[in-house]
Amino acid sequence: MDRVGPLRDHDVVGRLAPDGQLAGTPVGLEAAHVRWFNFDGPDELDNGLALCSLHHKLFDRGVLGIDAGHTIKVSRLYSARSTAGGQVYDLHGTTLQARRGTQMPSPRHLNWHDTQVFKGEPLAA
Repeated sequence: MDRVGPLRDHDVVGRLAPDGQLAGTPVGLEAAHVRWFNFDGPDELDNGLALCSLHHKLFDRGVLGIDAGHTIKVSRLYSARSTAGGQVYDLHGTTLQARRGTQMPSPRHLNWHDTQVFKGEPLAA
């Protein structure tokens, strides 16, 4: 990613991605902004998540969200069309875990994503 500043895939929180390395370099992770850079989202760790490209796309399209308690939610509007697509439902209700020394996303950025990006209502508990 071009404009991530201090958001590097090895020091951001919220792993929803394969965690692997190739010759010591992390692979499979992208740095994602919670509040989008183009909408005044800062390049700061409390506005970042480490996501694989699929989960990054789902988060940016509003299929996935994160509540104030750092629990992942899935939109009721999402419709899986395959077994693999159905695995997205399994994320609903799981809690993000911070890596040691990292920050969890700020409530103000999560609130922005919830009101501006997340689509519809979350699945039932």
